[in-house]
Amino acid sequence: MRLYLHTCCAVCLAGVVDDLHARKVAFTAFFYNPNVHPFLEFRRRLKATKVLCEREEIPLEADESYGLVGFLRAVVGREDAPERCEICYRDRLTRTAEQAKYLGFDAFSTTLLASQEQDLERIRRIASRVAEEAGIAFMDADWPEAHDVGKNIARKMSLYRQQYCGCIYSEEDRYKNTGKHRYRGR
Repeated sequence: MRLYLHTCCAVCLAGVVDDLHARKVAFTAFFYNPNVHPFLEFRRRLKATKVLCEREEIPLEADESYGLVGFLRAVVGREDAPERCEICYRDRLTRTAEQAKYLGFDAFSTTLLASQEQDLERIRRIASRVAEEAGIAFMDADWPEAHDVGKNIARKMSLYRQQYCGCIYSEEDRYKNTGKHRYRGR
């Protein structure tokens, strides 16, 4: 099987590589994440993915355009995470499925399924719909240990490990109850 694998970050990709190789799945990683903000965060995640793919000899296609404007247009006014995440998942999975079909792959999937921070059932539901609409198979995967495996590999390889899902809303959720970078003056 030839798989086009949406890749959210190097950590999640690192966590699934061995499983895909064990299944004898030939895959190409596809980095497409217009939800990741701010700009330097986007660059860090893209660079880490490129480094991992180079070291592990994983074919990579990357959309290096920074998607701030399009992402914000799509989610403005949707402050609740489920609705916002639905839009984000659908965008990334639709683009991946369309690219996979156009490039002649047998199926598509996503490393989002390796994350403990994502709504896996929502991702599966959206991916199934997208697969039907695009006319290409979706390879569902159960990667319960991939997150920890990926973190360990990233640590050993000194790859960037992000602290939040990616969008500015998730960044706020991650840090709002911490004292990180707060001024503690007199």
